[in-house]
Amino acid sequence: MKTDNFFFKLFPPPDYLKMPALCLDISDRSLKYMEFAGGSGGISLKKYGLFPIPEGVIERGEIKQKEKLAEVLRPIQKKLKNRLVMASLPEEKAFLSRVKFPLMPEKEIRGSIELQLDECVPLSAAEAIFDFDVISRSDEEGHMDINIIAFSKTFVEQYRDVLRESGYIPAAFEMEAHAFARSVVPWGERGNVIVVDFGRTRATFAIVAEGKVQFATTVGVAGQDVENAIVSNLKVGKEDVEKIKREVGFYKTKNNEDVFNAMLPIISVIKDEIKKQIDYWVSHYDEHAKDGRKGRDKAKIQKVILCGGESTLAGLPEYLSYELKLKVELGNPWVNVCSFDDYIPEIERGDSLAYATVIGLALRQWQ
Repeated sequence: MKTDNFFFKLFPPPDYLKMPALCLDISDRSLKYMEFAGGSGGISLKKYGLFPIPEGVIERGEIKQKEKLAEVLRPIQKKLKNRLVMASLPEEKAFLSRVKFPLMPEKEIRGSIELQLDECVPLSAAEAIFDFDVISRSDEEGHMDINIIAFSKTFVEQYRDVLRESGYIPAAFEMEAHAFARSVVPWGERGNVIVVDFGRTRATFAIVAEGKVQFATTVGVAGQDVENAIVSNLKVGKEDVEKIKREVGFYKTKNNEDVFNAMLPIISVIKDEIKKQIDYWVSHYDEHAKDGRKGRDKAKIQKVILCGGESTLAGLPEYLSYELKLKVELGNPWVNVCSFDDYIPEIERGDSLAYATVIGLALRQWQ
């Protein structure tokens, strides 16, 4: 993805890879940063942290108050002294499209996409910043499948400008779904998985197959809604919510029905969206496979991986697994960083799930 030759490169050249970049996950209610260090023993955690973003500064990924966001960003830059940064962009502002193109040399693909971009996404080449991923090539059929990811140029420039005004040099941006999938889907995994990033203000769902994000979508239902449901239905204070989520959790027992029923409408939205993604994926394969049975077999989702700060709700994996008849597990955001036999990051595993996106961003520099 490019807006100019400098600040927006999803695949930076070697000189960029030699320069340490601070990675930023900027969401509606928080900013997380991270940087790795490398050595003979492998990758280790060098810097990390989390800063709250006041409500209303960013809404559904859209920056509404640039100066307020800069007030969050500037102290981090002054404290850490990093200027070069890589940052995530929210999936809900991206346009994703899978298209077939005739086989052609790699160097010609971008130009071919530019000529017909407005047929693939609701943006012209002049209005968009886009990148692409070649998913598969078929010499026999003479075509290749390409995933196109596009953002409005105006939208991306909001993030570029506020970072520059805060003292940073933006070197790369990446859709958050690619980043969190990189952190929790083990390298070499070739099966089909759905990754759910269950955050404070939204939940993002990504289908990952052959190690690549094939499709992603976002719903505006998340941890904040769970909290509001508990407060409203159980008449408790907000200070008690985390204790209820952690100690009582989402289990249906005789002593717990009121808590379970309070959260059920919210969690059901997450469950239903996963089902929707499974149906889409199976339909996609049935549509393109020569043999319908073969297509359904190939499309089978092996498991669901949960990440994000709200994914630690006790009982959530068990409930989803029962309802979906699938393996559902909490992700390990460090799975591609290190073995816990050799190195244990100082962030506890439960807290690490909130850092999945920024861990994935930091991993880009070490792939």
